[in-house]
Amino acid sequence: MTDFISSFGLAPLQWGLIIFASLLIGSSKTGFVGIYLISIPIFAWVFGGRASTGVLLPVLIIADIFAVISYRKAIKWKELLSVLPWAFAGIALALWVGSSVSDSVFKMLIAAAVIIVLVFMLVKEISGKELKAKNSWYINAAIGLLGGFSTMIGNAAGPILAVYFLSLNLNKNSFISTTAWFFWIINIIKLPLHIFIWHTVDLHSISFDLLMVPAVAAGSIAGVLLVKLIPEKPYRIFVIIATFVSAVFLII
Repeated sequence: MTDFISSFGLAPLQWGLIIFASLLIGSSKTGFVGIYLISIPIFAWVFGGRASTGVLLPVLIIADIFAVISYRKAIKWKELLSVLPWAFAGIALALWVGSSVSDSVFKMLIAAAVIIVLVFMLVKEISGKELKAKNSWYINAAIGLLGGFSTMIGNAAGPILAVYFLSLNLNKNSFISTTAWFFWIINIIKLPLHIFIWHTVDLHSISFDLLMVPAVAAGSIAGVLLVKLIPEKPYRIFVIIATFVSAVFLII
């Protein structure tokens, strides 16, 4: 077992940071939406820009499974399906762009995607206007395209989907469930693309991801338990603040 762990060539500090990042991912998926963004630069620092997206993806899928199971009865299918097809188009665009750039430019694209998300979120919050997404196909298209693009480029679509689903005034369980189902479906679709086109996922990286299952599970259980203690309105405020702070952390 010691030889297996040492085969990844990580220093103790790097192991500690990755385990911490996996805990955040688990708790983010099951309640504290947005804070997983802090994990993205940690993975990028340890594994590199493009490679980190492949190492991170299976960890996200594992956390998605915990979230989908925990909140399976609260999903809002109509709201989910209004953006999902557009997200597929965003993934296709990111797949083309991401295959044509260097690792350093790839990191810049991750940051750029989050900057766009932040601008969108700030405009929405400052204006105080709710998105009329149910009657506006162009808003659904914009959200879906940007969400699909940013999740493929850097697993960084959390902020814009958080703003979108919050704007629909979903209660916290429906918000968590619908968000979880969106990313579970999207991440499953992304997996073969990372394996066969970008070649960022292989047996070695998956074996590493399996080591993170206990940390993801612990974070997921903590998220489910703690979110029950937070009332609806304070939870919405928390998600907005956490999304903003974690996105800024990603950029810097």
